[in-house]
Amino acid sequence: MSKLHSILYFILFVLLIIQNSFTVTCQVDTRDTLYVNDSDFNDIINYSARDSIYTDVKNKLVFLYGGAEVKMGDILLTAGFIEIDLNKNELSAKFILDSIGNPIEFPEFKDGQQEMVCQEMRYNLKTKKGFIQELNLKEDEFYFQMEIAKKHSNDEIHLLKGKLTTCDQKEPHYHFQLSKGVIVPEERVATGPMNLWINGIPTPLGLPFALIPNQKERTHGLLFPEMVPISAYGFGFQNLGYYFPINENFQTSVYANLYSRGSWGIRNDLDYAKRYAYTGRLSLGFQQFRTGFPDNQSQNKATVIWSHRKAPKSNPSWAFSSNVNFISDNQSKNNLDPINPSYFNNSFNSDINLNKSFPGKPINMGMKISLRQNSLAESISLVSPILTANVTRVFPFKKFIKRSNNEFKKMIERLGFSYNFDGQNRSNFSDSLLSQGDFSRISDQFMYGMKQSMTIQTTGGLFNNIVKITPSAFYASKLNFQEISKSYNSIDNNTQIDTLKKASLSHEFNLNVNATTMLYSYFDFIGRNKAKMRHIMTPTIGYRYVPMLNPLISVDAGVNQSTITYSKFERSLYNVSNTSESSFLTFAINNTLELKFKSDEDTVTGFKKVRLLDQFSIVGNYNFKKDSMKLSNINLNMRVSPKDYLNFVATASFSPYAWDSLSGKTMGDYAVSNDQGLGRFLNVNLSTTLLLAPKKSRKKIEEEKAKRNDVWNADFNYFALHPEEIIFFDIPWKMSMSHIYSIQANQNVSVNSPDPLIFIQSLSVRGDVSFTKRWNLSGNINLNIMDRSVTNANFSLNRNMHCWALSFYWTPIGGNKSFLLSIRNTSSIFRDAKIEFRKPPSFL
Repeated sequence: MSKLHSILYFILFVLLIIQNSFTVTCQVDTRDTLYVNDSDFNDIINYSARDSIYTDVKNKLVFLYGGAEVKMGDILLTAGFIEIDLNKNELSAKFILDSIGNPIEFPEFKDGQQEMVCQEMRYNLKTKKGFIQELNLKEDEFYFQMEIAKKHSNDEIHLLKGKLTTCDQKEPHYHFQLSKGVIVPEERVATGPMNLWINGIPTPLGLPFALIPNQKERTHGLLFPEMVPISAYGFGFQNLGYYFPINENFQTSVYANLYSRGSWGIRNDLDYAKRYAYTGRLSLGFQQFRTGFPDNQSQNKATVIWSHRKAPKSNPSWAFSSNVNFISDNQSKNNLDPINPSYFNNSFNSDINLNKSFPGKPINMGMKISLRQNSLAESISLVSPILTANVTRVFPFKKFIKRSNNEFKKMIERLGFSYNFDGQNRSNFSDSLLSQGDFSRISDQFMYGMKQSMTIQTTGGLFNNIVKITPSAFYASKLNFQEISKSYNSIDNNTQIDTLKKASLSHEFNLNVNATTMLYSYFDFIGRNKAKMRHIMTPTIGYRYVPMLNPLISVDAGVNQSTITYSKFERSLYNVSNTSESSFLTFAINNTLELKFKSDEDTVTGFKKVRLLDQFSIVGNYNFKKDSMKLSNINLNMRVSPKDYLNFVATASFSPYAWDSLSGKTMGDYAVSNDQGLGRFLNVNLSTTLLLAPKKSRKKIEEEKAKRNDVWNADFNYFALHPEEIIFFDIPWKMSMSHIYSIQANQNVSVNSPDPLIFIQSLSVRGDVSFTKRWNLSGNINLNIMDRSVTNANFSLNRNMHCWALSFYWTPIGGNKSFLLSIRNTSSIFRDAKIEFRKPPSFL
């Protein structure tokens, strides 16, 4: 710094000392920054400018030009020009013009969490009041564009003439024209008369005033309903609700549905969560359906949906989870919601699990309550509870045998024991008993029992570990408290079955030994890529012996006292095996093919691997103890996934036995001896899945799938399993196809089914296309190719209007024909501001 500059700053310092009203401490850096310490201020004022700073000592004014900045505590003001008046303790700021006359460097004011942009402003540092012109302010999700605004010392902002919107565009797609308003930070926004404008055009819609909550903390409030103009239950309102925040861990919402023909419903959704501990939702609902005049019949329906997840790290030794989906009438097709997304669901499963592990010990214990509902079978299965105890494999001889190269000692060292216990109560009953409330008959259907099992297994190697052998022994005992007895009923000339409430113990035992190895073969191809193919064959051969421990009972209780055989445990909780002696020779061969070739894509090894064949297996067995048909059917499985977007699976069952050419029934002789070749395929199933989309789009789908695993909302479960169905406006197109082709041998040829082969072929096509940045068309079609018919189809047209969304859903075919036209705001604040037009299935 030159001496001249030092002298000038010294003179300035002396002159300021002479003024008794304030004291100035001056420091200069490369940006000409000054720090002012005034007795009226609690904080030091730090101000700077990019172009120049001019100080009027006499009038106590400081002028900052270009990139001006003033900072005092939490207050930060930046602008093209700032004036500091130390007499009035005021800051004045406005924009400047660039070389071609365009305004730049508009004033930006920050006070803690509050930020605003304007054209001109004045602010008093002492009273913390301000006057602002042409204000642009973001408060939560609201954007304000006001002509005049005043900021008060309590941080309230009073507004006059401007716009309120949730659209972040400079010229918003929609806004509410305000005459005046007041912003109370983190509490509310109050306005006078407001009128809705769309794309700069005023509409007749408006409000005389508005009071909008703007609290960071949750607050109770009304949830606006959906209007249903036409439905099977008449005109109605859907999901009219009220929200109650209980505390930081609990919140609840109450919803009501009301229709003109007398049907109504109520539902309570309780959400709860504790960080690093648990999350869950409990939904309790009740609906009453009324047919209206003149029948005026009613039907009640109750639902319980409970989902609970415990954080794994909260208590690693305990685990509790629930997934309850209970419907009292066991039907999904009757619902007050006209769209009814569960229309095609025929089964409803509920489970509550509690598990306990013991760290450092191979013991696990658990308890489970399970409920299975099936609307097609009109049945319900309740298991309450299931008690389990498991001991994972332990190696008791490992400590006593020293390490050795002797293979027999190694097998003793690897000898492991595992134990499992299971005790449960189960009731299988008709769903009509539940709807009638006949709990005594449901209780009479309960069956009780206990089961325990133990497995002993070891592994060893033969021929220098070329062949791996795995011998094992299995034992189980089952205690049932129910058994049956069959006798002849001379009156009906039929079999009479009596259920006996008594304890009966049964035993099961089998011995197994398996030997397997892996065979490798390589094939070199000529060419510059030096391609090499590897074939891995994994043959497995085994022996299984099952003694007869629970022989069947023979009695003359059939029609005309014919002899029948049965097991007394047929209707017990646990069915038993070992009813006959078996001696199996099992065999299996599995094959895989891999291709390795030179590729520039792999910068590490310089080679790329491609799996040509994921699996091709052949499995079967031979039972030495059977009187006939000792050789089982041969099962074949093949899976090929040459690309991440293509998957092909084939399964087949081949029978080596002859068959009746007229009826199609399988006979006991081999097909070769009956001049029918090697045999026939009883069924062949081919399944192909293809996802067509640009490479970047497929990558985005995988990323979205991983992202949604951390999101907790109503769509999580579905879209986590079907990420390809999520609509992305930035993906130009995508389409997934699933083709199923099945051939079955008709083993019961009749007049109604004369064809020797039964063909089933279906195709499911799902896709969407974004033909502009804002428009997306998607659809799903299920085709029955054999009948040349469409079994089900639905389409949707979506328009992304930035701050609004337009959707049209249409299901023209199937049992749930319907459509829905929806216009909704994308902001979470105005999520209930929507218009929906529905058409239910019964009226299409």
